[in-house]
Amino acid sequence: MSNIATAEILCVGTELLLGDIVNTNAAFLSQRLAELGICVYRHTAVGDNPERLKNALDTALASSDLVITSGGLGPTYDDLTKETVAEVVGAELETREDILQQLEEYYARQGRIMPKGVEKQALIPEGAEMFPNDVGTAPGFAIEKDGCKIITIPGPPREMKTMFDGYVKPYLK
Repeated sequence: MSNIATAEILCVGTELLLGDIVNTNAAFLSQRLAELGICVYRHTAVGDNPERLKNALDTALASSDLVITSGGLGPTYDDLTKETVAEVVGAELETREDILQQLEEYYARQGRIMPKGVEKQALIPEGAEMFPNDVGTAPGFAIEKDGCKIITIPGPPREMKTMFDGYVKPYLK
């Protein structure tokens, strides 16, 4: 087990604040982190607003060893989690050709042309460790700032659970 003792779960999406979607991700993540011996001190939900997300990240980083974000990794204009995390840690976003290829293959398998804007999902902060998305298109990643780990994972529960169990849990062990 690593030296991670405390965590904050930060779920991103205006739909959570409006009550359109029940935040089941926080409960799932809390259970999984408890199994790893990591105490969750706080759950926070924030809308799709980069300034509010930045403030929530700064607060979480100041009081936790681990921050897990869920949501805001998609291809739309309001999916700004990775951009905000990159800004907070002072990293540039870089296009990962391996992710771009996976995205193209994902759409090809479905007999579809990749929509404009999806290539945004191939952007990952420099120095981050990427987590593949085995059931969707948005990869996650882990990066550090001042000794605190930040892990970003998708918001759709099926993608979030698959990524956590398959990649994040082994990473944290």
